[in-house]
Formats: sequence, structure tokens, C-alpha cells
Amino acid sequence: MAIVYSEKLLEHSQWPDHPESPLRLKTLRKKLEKEGLWKNVVGPDDLPDEALLRVHTEEHVNRIRMGGDYPVDPDTFIHENTYELAKISAAVAVKAVEIAAEGEPSVALTRPPGHHAGKNRIGGFCYFNNVAVAVAAAGKRTAIIDLDAHHGNGTEEIFYDTDNVFVISTHEADFYWDSGYVERTGEGKGSSYNVNIPIPAGAGNRTFLSAMDEIIVPILKKYEPELIVVSLGVDAHYCEPNAHMQMNTDGYVELCKRLFDISGGKIAFVLEGGYHLRATAEVIAGVLAMIEGRTIKAEYNEERCEQGSGRKAIRKAREYLSKYWEL
Repeated sequence: MAIVYSEKLLEHSQWPDHPESPLRLKTLRKKLEKEGLWKNVVGPDDLPDEALLRVHTEEHVNRIRMGGDYPVDPDTFIHENTYELAKISAAVAVKAVEIAAEGEPSVALTRPPGHHAGKNRIGGFCYFNNVAVAVAAAGKRTAIIDLDAHHGNGTEEIFYDTDNVFVISTHEADFYWDSGYVERTGEGKGSSYNVNIPIPAGAGNRTFLSAMDEIIVPILKKYEPELIVVSLGVDAHYCEPNAHMQMNTDGYVELCKRLFDISGGKIAFVLEGGYHLRATAEVIAGVLAMIEGRTIKAEYNEERCEQGSGRKAIRKAREYLSKYWEL
């Protein structure tokens, strides 16, 4: 197991009190140290622009490189150091995926996150699509599993027309932009290789684990990826202030264990969202402990009563996707 991390990423800041703050990594590191998990830590390698240009347009890269001090959207600013730090975040993901491709599980402590960054789009705290850059660099038959509460619209866009990268996303339904619909299944060579599983607000462990067991794992077993990369957003946790789901810490760890168990060790977990500091740190610590074959005592582990029609949504998604995959 390896942790990929760069101290430089603590320099990234939108503005004081922004939810995507350096405290995310500081709190996470403190938790890992407390649990005896802060070990096998490696830094990223330098990342050439060519790696960014495999998934982003030249216009996109140049816009970030130019710097400045202005908002792209109400929550996402360009600053003078944005290019340098966003590029390091992508490099952290690249290194983690390289390690995973060799058969050693890894966790990439990335920030800023990346899964909303499209070919030519900045937004949602994201500049370069860390996971997409890393997967394109690896050049393997890869499955990306996005567990963030917000739909990974950038990742979907980048790989929408290829069958060499399978993108699967679970996310809060009707929540982030106009995206994430089950009917969006890819086009051209990528037809049927994009899967969205929108989950109603109020759903928790039972619903997400049903999605994993009834849709995601069966598809992965048929697709047979050489590599699994998890966009691990922790904002479907019940502690999360910016979403409306009811997952607890053990639920998150169990989702990741299901993926780890079928990966043959060729799996990388890349941090996306998750803005309750201690709950996010606890989940990442739980995943690292799981990889080591042990557990940690979870503080944020209430069994919340699921609300809404989560199971019905999974059943409907499964019925729709059965047109493309035997489920």
C-alpha cells in the first residue's frame, strides 16, 4: 500500500472559510498518523503538459497557466498559483495510478479535486481532471468508479466515446448541474461504457451497497478491467454539509472493500469531495486500514434511517442498464 502526497497542496486556497480548504489534508494526515497509517508515503513526479493535453484542450491548459485573480464560477477562483498546484494534484493522481498498475494498492491525497473538470471546463472546485489525466497516462483498460455525491460530469465527458475506459458514477439524483442521468450511456465506441446510477436524497448504506452488488460489481466482472480507479468523494456521508445522503463510515469502507476485493490489488483511490473534515479523514483512514486487513473504530458511524425511494431507484437503474449488460 502506498500513499501519494505533496505538502505543496496545502498552499491551494480559494478564500478563507471555503469548504475545499487546506484543513482537509491537514486533518486527514493527523488522523492517519494517529491510526498508525501514515507510512509508505511518496511524492509525485514532475508532470509534463503533454499529460494534461491528453484529456484537456490547449485552450483549457493555457487559461489556467495564465493565472490571475478572478472567479470562474461562484465557488471556483483562478489565482496566480492555481496552475502549479492543480498540476501537482494531477501528478499525485498519476503517481498513485502508476503504483496501482504495478499491483500495489494506492491512495492519492489530491486537492484541488478534479472530477468536474472537463475537456475545456473549469468548475466545482476543479481545474484539471486528476483521475482522467492519470488514467490516460496509464494507458490501461480501466474502470473509473466515482463515489462522490456530485456527478463526475467532467470525467464522463472526457471518456464518453471510448470503450477503453469505463466510467461508472453513483451520485445524488438531480443535484449537480444537468447531468448524471441513467440514459447517458456513452456514444460511438463508448456506447454502453458510461453508467450513471442516480440515487435519491436521503439514501444510505443499504441503497449504495445494493448499487454496488447488483450493478457495479457484475458489470466490472464482465468488463474485466486491467485497473480500477476510484474517484473517492466522501460527501455522501451523513455528516456532509453540502449534500443530502445518509452513508456512514463503515458503509463507505465496505463499498471500497467490494472494489478492492475484485481488483487483484490493481486499484487506486483518488480523493475528490468530502467537506466534513473529521468524517472525510475517518473514511480515508478506514479505507487504508481495510487495505491492511484491519479496522479502525469509527466515530461517525450512526445507522441512519434511509429516506426516500433508494431501492426503487436502484431497481429502475438496473432494469434500464440491463439493455446493455446482463444484470
